[in-house]
Amino acid sequence: MTAFSTILSTGISNHTFSNWANIYEIKPELYFQPNNVDEVIDIVKECNASHKTVTVVGSGHSPSDMCISKDYLINLDKMNKVLSFTEHPGYADVEVEAGVRIFQLNEYLNEKGYNMQNLGSISEQSAAGIISTGTHGSSSLHSLVSSQYVNLTIVNGKGEVIFCDENTNKDLFKAALLSLGKIGIIVKATIRTIPKYNIRSYQEVINFDTLLENWDNIWCSSEFIRCWWYPYSRKCVLWRGVKTNDSVSATPRKSWWGTGFGRFSYELMLYVSVKMFPSLTPYIEKFVFKHQFGVVENFNSDVTKKQKATAEESSAISCVQTSIDGLNMDCLFSQFVDEWNCPLVNGPEVLKTLDYTITKAAENGDFYVHVPMEVRCSNTTIPSEHPDYSKRTSTSAGPVFGNLVRPYLDPTTTTLEYSEKVTNNQLTLYINATIYRPFGYNTPIRNWFSVFEKVLIAAQGKPHWAKNFIGEISMLPESFKPNKNYKDYDMIGMASLFNEWFGSKLSDWKAIRTEQDPNGIFLANRDWCERNGLI
Repeated sequence: MTAFSTILSTGISNHTFSNWANIYEIKPELYFQPNNVDEVIDIVKECNASHKTVTVVGSGHSPSDMCISKDYLINLDKMNKVLSFTEHPGYADVEVEAGVRIFQLNEYLNEKGYNMQNLGSISEQSAAGIISTGTHGSSSLHSLVSSQYVNLTIVNGKGEVIFCDENTNKDLFKAALLSLGKIGIIVKATIRTIPKYNIRSYQEVINFDTLLENWDNIWCSSEFIRCWWYPYSRKCVLWRGVKTNDSVSATPRKSWWGTGFGRFSYELMLYVSVKMFPSLTPYIEKFVFKHQFGVVENFNSDVTKKQKATAEESSAISCVQTSIDGLNMDCLFSQFVDEWNCPLVNGPEVLKTLDYTITKAAENGDFYVHVPMEVRCSNTTIPSEHPDYSKRTSTSAGPVFGNLVRPYLDPTTTTLEYSEKVTNNQLTLYINATIYRPFGYNTPIRNWFSVFEKVLIAAQGKPHWAKNFIGEISMLPESFKPNKNYKDYDMIGMASLFNEWFGSKLSDWKAIRTEQDPNGIFLANRDWCERNGLI
């Protein structure tokens, strides 16, 4: 029996893959869960021999259809070992198999007395998956999660095992740090971690107008920061966190929708509004906001000052959590998500325009939005050389860079300049438009997402690669035949804009992609690649 036929016998033929939101599902020809790098190589060689495509899937948290493949799917959950752990002054490097989930890595690091430097909103992704689409957290100091990665080991489309970092195979490294799964299969990674820390957070209700008035002073006021916007209530919830060695709060901050009753009630109300009475949506938001956060503004522009409040009021505002609990959040239920970024200095005008659009749409019954709209920031500018980290403590602010390489397909603004003293001028704003699918029912999104995208395009924005960006038929390549009947939630494509935005960087990424994968075995879902200008 040949190695090829042996590896085929390990594939599952009746497996159905669906993403977390259950928007898309596919039953591939074969589904593999390799145990080691050699088996990954055998699968790649089999794809070349039989002219099959292959894509890697993990937790499926991307709500888009980019990973849907009818040929072969690979899941690396069995390749989840920690291979080495090396301490340095101020930080530690951990080498892992790329299938390890972030929550598993968090458990290992906790035992070692270390933490990931920054996280996105969840910890279910794999070490390879979390960087492949440009995952970010929310911080005025930290960049994309990929900035924590020291090196990668990849099995390319020729079945070769290649090591890359900021010095070795640097161009491949720049492409693979945001590869969209089209460059090769990441099988190992070294991640730079920092001494364990907790996060003291201050969560405040802030009026929408107050947010705009204090915009220039808010975003650099804390290492970790994010804002949830509730348009119909005209209020926001501002969350700011700093590292601390204080013990975790005995009584965590209460959550109405964190209870079984609150969660079910919210989803049921959304279902009724979506299915029967859309005009109820603004009233539902106001009801939920009141029960979750109250209605009184308690904004304090300086989170470093002691809160002058009663113990009861303070407990509602301040909380100490582990870094994982502080940085992760409850995503509630199945959802469509259209997330874009733009220069942070353009944020007030963007939010004013969206606020006006949402209000008018509700008055006219054109569309309704779900909440919260998440507003976050990142600092994707990079220094020219690695700083000295030897004097850091567990509560030192800012990153310990794993690399000083900017991925070719980093969608954030590349003209922003690095400075040791961070200002709004070097920050990127992220705005996340979420539409829930209560009990799996598809809520209409096209009218809202199309308007949302036009506003962000005008503000020099770009979409998150993994989310439900819609696009337009006019943005498709001339050679691409559009569908005759698009569903409301179908992602049409944005090829012309991606070519315009990324220019030579996209050309370089394509050249590296072709060099590493000459037979195109990683071009699973070729349709998605073509309509978004990747081939």
